[in-house]
Order: sequence, then C-alpha cells, then structure tokens
Amino acid sequence: MAESDRARWNARYGSAKQGPPRSDGHPGGEPRRFLVAAEGELAAPAPGARALDLACGPGLEACWLAERGFTVDAVDIADVGLARAAAAAAEAGLGDRVHLVAADLDDGLPAELLGRRYAVVWAGHFRGNAVEQAVREAAVPGALLVTTRLSVVGREPALAGGGGGPDPAFLAAPGELVELAERCGLTVLRHQEGDGEAALLARCP
Repeated sequence: MAESDRARWNARYGSAKQGPPRSDGHPGGEPRRFLVAAEGELAAPAPGARALDLACGPGLEACWLAERGFTVDAVDIADVGLARAAAAAAEAGLGDRVHLVAADLDDGLPAELLGRRYAVVWAGHFRGNAVEQAVREAAVPGALLVTTRLSVVGREPALAGGGGGPDPAFLAAPGELVELAERCGLTVLRHQEGDGEAALLARCP
C-alpha cells in the first residue's frame, strides 16, 4: 500500500496542475482556508513551540505555520511533495523552521517524532489514525487541532468513489470529526461539513 500511495501522490504533486512555486518562495496555490481562518486562535508561539503537519504535500501550510513563528515537523509519503516543500521553505528563508520527514502515516507517527510535543496539530485532507495519535500522545495542554477531510456530506453520490471521485475509504462519515473530538476530550471551537468536506478546529484539554 505504501508504494502505491507514494506513486499516486508523487504523480499528483509532479503534475502541471500543482503549478510551480511562486516567486515569493511559496508553493503554487494558497494554504487551506480553514487553517488560515484559525489564525485568530493561534496564540503567539513561545520560543521553540512546534507545529505538526500531517500529510504536508508541497508545504503550503507548513510554510504558513513557520511564518507565524512555529517550528514545523511536516510529514508526507510523497518524495515529490517533500521536494517541493523543501524548495519552498528554502526560498522563503524558512529552512531552519520546516523539518521534513518522509514516512507512511498509515503506520502511525514516525519514530523520530515520538517524544516531541506540539502546540498545533494540522492535518489537511488526511484521514488516518495518526491524527488521533498525535492529539493523544504529542499535543501539549491547550494545543489546537485543525483538520479537514473529504466528506460524504453534500457530495454527489456519483462522485463518491465513482466517476473520477475519491476512493470512498478517504471520505469522512457525517459527524466523524466531532466524534474524534469527543473521544479525545477536545473542546470544539468550530466545526463544519458540507459540499463534500468536513473541517474541525478544537482545543486540547
């Protein structure tokens, strides 16, 4: 599974649709809007505060978090995505604050990150047990979880695994993110689902 996932995401991140990095050093495109909208809840990080980016892809959100003062550990399975993230961080002068880790998150958090503690856990369109593991084992008291997932809510049935749509295994069930928050004892600050996407902003106890 890991090799097929790596090949699929390498092909996606290497496609023309991703676009070249912008002249200001960021990857093509913009950080996910739900994360940007959570900026008001992100306290000014203390020196050395870390953020965790699960399934970081080409580094849009990792660079965004690093610009706001966090040291970011960014994990992905795709070599092409990590290469794009490394180039973006270097061009933006963030190479010392964005640490890239190649790993299959289906196996959980990488061993080299175990024991680290995070003030922010971000997972964009990633559905896996590593999110809950990070919240339970790696989040500091009061840390923020910010996550989005593709969802069955508001998605045309023809696009839920058919007609070129995503694999149904990647789609969140209704209320899935709220259930995650409840299992982990998180305080939900914002939750939305519709138009094929679910999103959660929550604070750890």
